[in-house]
Amino acid sequence: CMCSPCRSDMLSTSADGRFQAIAQSSNTIALYWKSDDPAPVIYCNGAPIANATRTVDPVSGFSMCTLSNLEPSTEYTFSLGANGPTISEKTWTKLPDKAYYDLLIIGGSASGVSAAVAAARLGMKVALIEETNRVGGMASNGLGATDMRRMTRSNGFFEDFRRRIVEFYGGGDGRFYESRVANAVFKQMLYEYPNITLFLKSEAIKPIMSGRRVRGAIVRDNVTGKTGQLFALITIDATVTADFSAACGAVFRVGREPRTAAEPHAGVLYFNNARQEILPGSTGEGDCKQQSYAYLMIWKDYGEKGAPLIAKPRFYDPETYRYSPEWPQTWNATSGKLPNNKYEINQHPFGIDWPGINYDYPTASPERRREIEAMYKDRALGYLYYFQNEKGMTNLGLADDEFIDNGNFPPTLYVREARRVMGEYLFQENDVTNATFTFRRDSIGIGDYPMDSHATEDLKDPTAEHKGEGEAWLVKFTPVYQVPYGVLVPKDVDNLLVSTAVSATHWGYGTLRMEPVRMAMGQAAAAAAYWSMLYSRQPREIRPSWVQDKILSQYAYIIWNSDVTRETRHFKAINFLAARGIFNFNAEAFEPDRPLSREEALKAINRLLKEEGVMQGLEETLPDFPNDPCTRGQFALWLVEAKQKSPDKWKVVCPEQSSYSDVTTDSPYYAAVETLKAYRINGMLFENAEVGLFRPDEPISRADAAQVLYLAHRSYAMNYWLP
Repeated sequence: CMCSPCRSDMLSTSADGRFQAIAQSSNTIALYWKSDDPAPVIYCNGAPIANATRTVDPVSGFSMCTLSNLEPSTEYTFSLGANGPTISEKTWTKLPDKAYYDLLIIGGSASGVSAAVAAARLGMKVALIEETNRVGGMASNGLGATDMRRMTRSNGFFEDFRRRIVEFYGGGDGRFYESRVANAVFKQMLYEYPNITLFLKSEAIKPIMSGRRVRGAIVRDNVTGKTGQLFALITIDATVTADFSAACGAVFRVGREPRTAAEPHAGVLYFNNARQEILPGSTGEGDCKQQSYAYLMIWKDYGEKGAPLIAKPRFYDPETYRYSPEWPQTWNATSGKLPNNKYEINQHPFGIDWPGINYDYPTASPERRREIEAMYKDRALGYLYYFQNEKGMTNLGLADDEFIDNGNFPPTLYVREARRVMGEYLFQENDVTNATFTFRRDSIGIGDYPMDSHATEDLKDPTAEHKGEGEAWLVKFTPVYQVPYGVLVPKDVDNLLVSTAVSATHWGYGTLRMEPVRMAMGQAAAAAAYWSMLYSRQPREIRPSWVQDKILSQYAYIIWNSDVTRETRHFKAINFLAARGIFNFNAEAFEPDRPLSREEALKAINRLLKEEGVMQGLEETLPDFPNDPCTRGQFALWLVEAKQKSPDKWKVVCPEQSSYSDVTTDSPYYAAVETLKAYRINGMLFENAEVGLFRPDEPISRADAAQVLYLAHRSYAMNYWLP
């Protein structure tokens, strides 16, 4: 069964951020507000809240109170005064001793949330666990400027999210958003599905295994200390560190591979981004170094009234930031501008990055990771202290309405890369650079952001032509590309999919790690989990075409055409066939409304036959007018002739009475048109269709031809060689 959402218009934050509700446990919600009324009446589900202790944060000026003894997994509505803004928040589920699910998702990251929603739409019973009380990964933890070159490539779950962002702000393109808003929207999307059970401030401490088969996880509630067993038919590891996958025995890599012909930028690298060229000193040697991590703070411009000033952080040294650009030239100001006078802080070098201290982070103990995180926090706050004190920019400070339950500082470190779990396919640099010349019939998503790596060593010389060893932004080498299904499927472990720390080299991962791509991979992992559950098969046995069938129905792209969107007629068919090169080869536009030429028709039909294993197709020699439009009747004739050669072995159908008034029994197209109808392809799928008419002499559009071919091929794609 498919599950439809119950859409709620309320979020956990007001539009201006001055009233927020944040769940703190399965029975506790904290409220934060700023109001002109010094003692406003706060309503919970329409009733005034009494006897709640209120405190005021002297730095941010926000008041707060905590409501305890609430019901678990229950949504509450709050109003600030009788006529003030109304928001809602939901307590999460109390961890049971034991529970069973169709799908267990480890990590409420961007891909984890995407996977949960996609699986819920398919009717699966889902459990999602997350170590913090925020969902959405880095999009909710400071990364508010989306890493996507062209908005027209927004698709699938990210497009659903983007549209809600546009709706929230009443405009914009939805690629720039505040973290509080992203977190609220992600929660809203999860809460709409009753078949998603959410466990926050919880972590998987141990997998439950049967041989090499994952059966679930032992989970700990970090608020209460309670543990419970969550069993599932399939588990998705959506975390960036992949601790769970490693504990299950999955093979993984850390660090950088050496240079090869497939990866000319691999290994030790000095790179000039402006000229897009490798510099001397680039040995190409592989190592275990990690690109820098960072905390992505959200700063706010408070104007003349001034920002809250911070204390000097530990180990502060102004020389660390001395060569940072002046504020107007920083990345923060040029590329990180967010709504409501806020900025994503992601300046590097001489900013918040600290290369070199995180090499052991991917496999480190929790205690060691906390040490590294504390160092990155000091580096980030030092950057703010530098601007407030050395530069005198006291108008800039931590946004008072962001991360409001964590001192206005993001709780999650931006771990750009950690483990990469080795899977059925290893995604490399040349999978990206050659994407323009290849088609991937196993595609489960697209990406377009340049392969990117931050530095692995701190830059000391501000006059250098590079930004530090290891840093490169390969914009010249990154066309729009397809993501293969095999990167999600780990080797040597069963019942497990990986949707964030996927199978890639360092440079392949340099573009797969972007949040929109991670969401696409989460959506695809959910579809694979669905088929695994339905057929009781391992993810590696699931055909990519099955995954595509589900994600295309959720408007994900598996290839990109500049003139095809979710609103395009026959979107699913166009995407499915274009990903296999059935129509255009190396063409950006699909031209769905253009009539299909006779030559194009024959080539498309023969390419479809090759997809079905038939190498000898129809004769493609057209002595007369190959560029003339192909009619619907001629297309039907050729397709039926071809499908008699395919493994489906179509049988020609000739009923005594015609199904269409304009295709009589003596028509040369009669048998072909009736055969199409017998295989559930009828005239009503054409543009401007009318009941009882086929219009055999009208040109067939490329979109309509795609739909006919897709329907003719679907039984083969979905059922042939069923494992």
